[in-house]
Amino acid sequence: MSKNTQKYTYTMTTDQYEEMKSFVEANGDRSVSSFVCRAVTFYMAYLKSKGATEFLAPVITGTIKSEIRSVEKNLSEMIFKLAVEQSMANNITAYCNNFDMDAFDGLRRDCERIVAETNGIIDLEEAFRWQEENY
Repeated sequence: MSKNTQKYTYTMTTDQYEEMKSFVEANGDRSVSSFVCRAVTFYMAYLKSKGATEFLAPVITGTIKSEIRSVEKNLSEMIFKLAVEQSMANNITAYCNNFDMDAFDGLRRDCERIVAETNGIIDLEEAFRWQEENY
């Protein structure tokens, strides 16, 4: 506390005072007076900051938008890399095998249905068994 202090008298309930004393002990304040001074300073800063919400809301919104753009960029880069790898795998498969185009179109429809049913979770063993049963 500063040297320029003055004693004031305020009224509070016994329950408020007892709860305040438990906070004084828990937070390591030297006295009830120092706790009250810190509490009043905090509350006044809180009241002053209510006007700052007009400033903080756009800052928070801008920060969230920036983070979303960053995540979107990272996901786009990962999806692009996966698409390149998938294109390479498709070209190698096409080069190594001689597919009938009718079978190819049927396979695409079947794969679209399977991916939709499994939410994109494809197990290689299940695909192998499915190939044996259907082709």
